[in-house]
Amino acid sequence: MGFFSDSKDLMLSSLALPMLNNAWLKPYGQATALKLNSTDKALEITLELKGESEPLRLHVQEYELVVQGSQKYLVIKRLTTSREWMTELARNFLIGKQLPLPAEAAGVLAKCL
Repeated sequence: MGFFSDSKDLMLSSLALPMLNNAWLKPYGQATALKLNSTDKALEITLELKGESEPLRLHVQEYELVVQGSQKYLVIKRLTTSREWMTELARNFLIGKQLPLPAEAAGVLAKCL
């Protein structure tokens, strides 16, 4: 990755972290770190989940953004987690599913990712 890609990814990571927490994770806990690699279409997230003593690490090895009309979606294509059972659960219920991006984030993220 080049300087501009790294800078863009750092900026997007800082913007996406609070949006991720508010839009998807609030009932379950919070993401404490997010590292984006838009060139490789990958990201890493560290999660502190309610009731868990150790953080969960989620590594999305491949994602895609999909636009249908005015709605934008994130589609996860490959992922692993730091817990084997959760990797299987995520593969069964997340892989290939269209996750709607929050309206406030969709415009910015779609232009940059």
